[in-house]
Amino acid sequence: TLMLASASFAEFNWRKFEGTELRVLLNRHPWQENIEPFVPEFEELTGMKVFVEVYPEDQFRAKRTVEMASGVANIDVTMMIMAQEGRKYKQAGWVIPLEELIANPDATNPDYDVDDFLKGAWEAAQVEGTQVGVPVTMEVHPMLFYRKDLLEEHGIAVPQTMEELEAAAKKLMLDTDNDGKTDIYGIGMRGKRAAATSVWAAFLHSYGGDWLDENREPAIDSPEAIAAFDVYGRLLREAGPPGSTGNHWYEVVSLMSQGKVAFACDASLFFATYEDPEKSQVVGKVGYGVIPEGPAGRVPSTVVWSVFIPYLSQNPEAAWMFIQWATSKEMETRFIKERVPGGRMSPWQDPEVQELYPSDFIKSFQEGAEIASSVWNPPVVAATEIRDVIGAVIVDSILGEDVAASAKKAAEQMKQIMEATEPAE
Repeated sequence: TLMLASASFAEFNWRKFEGTELRVLLNRHPWQENIEPFVPEFEELTGMKVFVEVYPEDQFRAKRTVEMASGVANIDVTMMIMAQEGRKYKQAGWVIPLEELIANPDATNPDYDVDDFLKGAWEAAQVEGTQVGVPVTMEVHPMLFYRKDLLEEHGIAVPQTMEELEAAAKKLMLDTDNDGKTDIYGIGMRGKRAAATSVWAAFLHSYGGDWLDENREPAIDSPEAIAAFDVYGRLLREAGPPGSTGNHWYEVVSLMSQGKVAFACDASLFFATYEDPEKSQVVGKVGYGVIPEGPAGRVPSTVVWSVFIPYLSQNPEAAWMFIQWATSKEMETRFIKERVPGGRMSPWQDPEVQELYPSDFIKSFQEGAEIASSVWNPPVVAATEIRDVIGAVIVDSILGEDVAASAKKAAEQMKQIMEATEPAE
């Protein structure tokens, strides 16, 4: 079989845990849909039996947390976005650190090659410097999507800085049928409160700001953060479609795929929609770039789902074997062909993969992943509530309200929420 393609893959003792049963709890997700049909191959390779349970995301996250807290059931492998709940799980002692297993030649296949993972993906599976998971899917968030044909027609170069993006977006507010109404807008981005924060995070970091200062105090009212709120809101107010404060990713992707905006900033995975003739009116017209540069450089984010071994596992080494198989070069190459990019570098070298993806997408995805921050979410326990507080400032900025006052108020609210929810250090 494909899995035994390399000699050392065959030499590693895959049957060490023959007869062991593993329970794997997964979120309903493109990665889960791709891995599940191959689980019998793992069972054949190892002689283990794997029981996979799948739930829709909200139910999955609730079930995972309830089972961890009760400590009764056995879960060998499950998945999480570490930027969302990693800090909470690590502080509760719910995750098994992987460093010792990775370093142990009896436990880790010599072909596994952790150095093949893109830096932005590997680090996103860490919490506070500890490797607690392995990346299974990665998005570069946001990527710059642009209409190549419109830029060319109007003699505009691909924007390399935030100033250039703003100028280009304003220039591409177009009335194409001369009825006095704009029918192509400059830019589409999320404006809907909490949902907008994960795109705005890249503006925050590119302007030199951060969620928290070195004392873990809110920093969203710093001059850098205020500059990031300002430019984000101004882009949508002056060059975006009306009603931007109601837009989530779904609306942004629709605007771009229906040819209603010249630029969009959102997650890399949406390239598949723009290149799908059934869903897109702009197939072949979209260019893919890294987010433009701010005063502190280009800092997109990586959004990474990771698999990890909970403290509830009765057999962490057998669980680690499943993770190695699931995140091997062979498996990742299979999934990337189904348009589910993982965290590794080598699958992109496959000629079939290079046929499937636009070349500027591959280049921007890899470049973005190397320079990205994994902190697209506020690194706090109550991230969901705090995203909503920060999202209110983004809405105020789009509406042209006093951003400095709004940010100051949000920082005070954020501090109160953190005082009530952060564990005592």
